[in-house]
Amino acid sequence: MNDTHKALLIGLSSRILVIAVFVLCSVLFTVLSQQPATYQTNPLPIVNLFNRFDSGYYISIAKNGYPIGYPNISFWIGRYFNAYVPNPVLAKPDWAFFPLYPAAIKAVSLLFMPLPVTNAIELAGFIVSNIAFFVSIYFFYKLTNKIFSSLQIALIATAFYSFFGGAVFYSAIYSEALFMALALGAFYYLEEDKLPIAVLLGFLAAFTRSDGLLVCIPFLVFALQSMKNKSETIKLLIGSALVASPFLIFQFVGFEVAGGVFPITVVAHNLNFAIYPLLTTQLISIFDSSAKIFAFYLVGLALIFLPTAYFVSRLWLGHIKNTLIQEAKQLKYWAFYASMIFVLIYQSNVYSIIRYAVPMLPIYWVSAIIYTKNRLTGIIIFALMTVMFIIGAYMFETGGPFM
Repeated sequence: MNDTHKALLIGLSSRILVIAVFVLCSVLFTVLSQQPATYQTNPLPIVNLFNRFDSGYYISIAKNGYPIGYPNISFWIGRYFNAYVPNPVLAKPDWAFFPLYPAAIKAVSLLFMPLPVTNAIELAGFIVSNIAFFVSIYFFYKLTNKIFSSLQIALIATAFYSFFGGAVFYSAIYSEALFMALALGAFYYLEEDKLPIAVLLGFLAAFTRSDGLLVCIPFLVFALQSMKNKSETIKLLIGSALVASPFLIFQFVGFEVAGGVFPITVVAHNLNFAIYPLLTTQLISIFDSSAKIFAFYLVGLALIFLPTAYFVSRLWLGHIKNTLIQEAKQLKYWAFYASMIFVLIYQSNVYSIIRYAVPMLPIYWVSAIIYTKNRLTGIIIFALMTVMFIIGAYMFETGGPFM
């Protein structure tokens, strides 16, 4: 068995575990009352277990497209609403979600049209997510090996990637798996100096999620690192602009279709789901209401910020310039990581931070490095991730605060 097959096998073992937890939860536990109901029971076993929370929006877009027209939003600005009590004339929430994933599951659903439309789309979503997950495993393994020139670190990091708490969502009817497959593919081909393919995949990634805009950052940092070669720098700068462009393209399309609302994803999100307060404020609120949930997210944040502690220690213990030179290949992904830290602190729902953190590649790389240097510490980190993975699967499946 070659190492790529080993990496895929690691990914498969994580999917077996998440499916097992979902099935056990469906048998042993009742879905909480506030969990948005699935549209209808899917006659196929297992598939319906992966339709939770945001899945309904992706299924709705795939089935009906984006809503045309928009209510007068001036009356609603500054008022508070939440996802469970939507106002009938409130800003259309579907516009908060980017189009590539629903378009992909709609296309695949055509293969299953003997099923009712919603069931076919639901099945397509499950298939697209899981296939995309294995594509992401392939690119993650290849990218990590390319950067570290170490099969050992690549395989260990793949295990951390596959069993991270947010990896639960790679099998759900969510856009995370497709986004990661495209983003990691873009990063891999960027390292391979195949810029046209990298830009194309990055462009598609940016059409998959709103934070896909940040995929342009590694391209931009690489351009700055290539300043001695002006033609290469210009190509990379143009590439980074193209990768970032879907964010604006989607806003302008929404502006035209929905009736003069800009930026439409921000307006749709804020009027339907409210503006999230600072992450620390949300954590204080959780601490006041539930010690168990607070502990879960505190551990999750510790794992997310582990690379920050590692990077700072490297700078503190070594010469800053030498450290940055040694980390030159990784630096572009550390910049991406730093931008995501900003998003987590200032723009995130605390119940989604572990999901939002999945693109932060240094989480898995630093964990793998620690594992190779101190096996016991590495095992403890992996055990924590796996426990978080299992608890997160339970919470997601039963309608808990993990979405």
